Amino acid sequence: MISFAVLLPILMILIALGVNSVKMFIAKAKLSDVSAEVGLIVSAHSSVSDKGQFPPELESLVTHYVKNFFPEASKTPEVVIDFSQVSTDSTSNAEYMTYHPSIKVELPFPFYHATLSEGAKNFTISATPLTVKKQVSRPVDILFIVDFSTSQKGKKIRILKEVFQDLTNFILNSNPQSKIGILPFSTGVAVKYPETNQRGGPKAGCSVLFVPKKEWAIDYAFWGDKYVNKKYTKLTDQTYYIDEFRRKYYLERVGKSRPALSVDALNKQWCRKNDVWGTNVGQTQYSCFDHRFKISDLDGSLVANDDIHTQRAQRIIEQQYAMALKVRERQRTTLTIEHDDAIDYEATLNQMFGEEAIITFPMLWAEREDYSYRVYNKMCHNTGWWGKDGQLTDARLYSWLIELTNNANELHQFQDMQPQGWTSTASGLVRSVPVMMKGTNPRKIFVVMSDGDDSSFPAKVTDRYLKQYNLCEKIRSGILERSQTHTDRVDIYYVSTTNSSKRVNYWKDYCTGEGNAAKAVNRQEIVSLIKGYLSDEIGNFSQ
Repeated sequence: MISFAVLLPILMILIALGVNSVKMFIAKAKLSDVSAEVGLIVSAHSSVSDKGQFPPELESLVTHYVKNFFPEASKTPEVVIDFSQVSTDSTSNAEYMTYHPSIKVELPFPFYHATLSEGAKNFTISATPLTVKKQVSRPVDILFIVDFSTSQKGKKIRILKEVFQDLTNFILNSNPQSKIGILPFSTGVAVKYPETNQRGGPKAGCSVLFVPKKEWAIDYAFWGDKYVNKKYTKLTDQTYYIDEFRRKYYLERVGKSRPALSVDALNKQWCRKNDVWGTNVGQTQYSCFDHRFKISDLDGSLVANDDIHTQRAQRIIEQQYAMALKVRERQRTTLTIEHDDAIDYEATLNQMFGEEAIITFPMLWAEREDYSYRVYNKMCHNTGWWGKDGQLTDARLYSWLIELTNNANELHQFQDMQPQGWTSTASGLVRSVPVMMKGTNPRKIFVVMSDGDDSSFPAKVTDRYLKQYNLCEKIRSGILERSQTHTDRVDIYYVSTTNSSKRVNYWKDYCTGEGNAAKAVNRQEIVSLIKGYLSDEIGNFSQ
C-alpha cells in the first residue's frame, strides 16, 4: 500500500503526459490533412493572375475553415500562404503557380500542471511544409477541319453534333479566352458572304486557297456565276449569252422569290434597259446586276461590280473566256478547280499564311448541278442549293465556315449544319491556315476529322501536298516563324471517325507524327481523344 501510494502520483503524471502527447499527435495529424484542404481551397479560389496576393476575403475563408476543425483553439489560427512567381510549361501548354500554406494553431493541454508543461497551459502545432501546385491550361486557338462530304450524313453527323456540343462547352469552360473555329469542307469550303443576296437572304460562296498556274489563272470570283459555252467564240456572242442567262436568273429566281416582284418592279430595281440589244451588240434588252456594290473601272469611274458591260468586265471576258470554259469542263471530271494540274504548289505554300491567295466565288441559289448558274457545279455542294421553286428570301446554307471565336452561340450554329459533297482533305487544311493566322493565343491546334478517303482527283492533291511538299511541317514552322501570331506551339492532329488504320497511319507518317493520329468511332471516344489533346485546370500536391 505504501509503494502504491508512492507510485500513484507518478502514474498519474505519466498518464497525463501520455494523454497530452496523444492529443498533440492527433492534432498534428489533423492539421496536416487540414493544410492539404487549405491548399486546394486556395488553388480553387485563386488565379495565376493574382500576382502573389492573398486576398483578405480568402484569408478570412481559410482561417474560419481551420477554426472549424479546432473549435477548442485558445486563439485564432495563424494562416499564411506564400505564392510563387507564375511560370510557364510550354510542353504541356500550361501556366502554373505554387502555394505554400503555413498554419499554426494553439490548443490547450488536456491536463495542465506547471510541472508538466513548464508553466504553459497551451501547446502550438504547425503543419508539415507542403507545396500545392496549381496548373492552368493557357488559352488555345483550336480549329476543327471537318469532312462534310455526303458520307457524313445520318448517324455520323448526329454524333459529330453531339461531340461539338460537348467540346465547345469543355474548351470554353476550361479557359474562356480560348477560341474555336470550325471549317467544314468538301471540295471547297462553304462560306457566307458578309452581304445578303438580292432578296435579303444569305449569299453563299465557295472558298479555296491556291495559287493557280498561268494557264489556269483566271478571275474565279468573276466567272463563278457567268454562263460559258464552247459554241460562242465571238466576244459579242459571249457577252450576250452571259447577259441573257443573268436576265433569266433575275426573272426566275430573284423576281419570283417572296414577296414576288412584277417584271416592271424587277426591271426598275435590278436591271438597266439598253437602247440597243441583240447578239450583234452583245447585250440583251435588259441587263441585270447587283448594283449595291461599286468598284473603280479601268478609266477610274465608279461602276457596279456585277455589271458585265464595264470596261473591266469586257476585258476579262475577252481575255479569259476560253480559259474559264476550260476550267469549267475540267472540274466536271476532277470535281474541283483545285486539281493537280492547276496548282502552283510552291507559290501556294508561300502564300497560304495570308489572304491574298484565297479564291472565293458565288454559288447562286439554283439546282445543285445547274452549270448555267453554278458554273463550277461540282464544287462546294456543302453550301446547299435551291430548286426551281426556291426562295432567296429564306435560303439557308447547309454549312459555312465559323472563324475563331469564343462566342458559344456562334459555335452552336454547327448544330444546324448538314454535309454534302465530295472529299478534299488537304484543300480544307490549306484553307484553314489563314483562319488560324488570325488567332493570338500561344498554342494553336489543328484537328482534321474525316470518315473516309479523299475522292479520286483530290486524293492526288493531298498526296502531293503531304508527301512531296511536306505541308504539315510547312504549316507548323510557318506559323511559328511569324511573330504576329504570338505562337510558341503548333500541333496538327488527325481523327478518323471510322476504323481505318491505313488512313490513320498515312496521316501519322506524312503529317501529324507519332501519337497525333488516331481512330475514334463513337461520341465518347472522339470527345475523350480530343480532350486528351488539351490541358484542363488541375491541382496537385508535392512534398
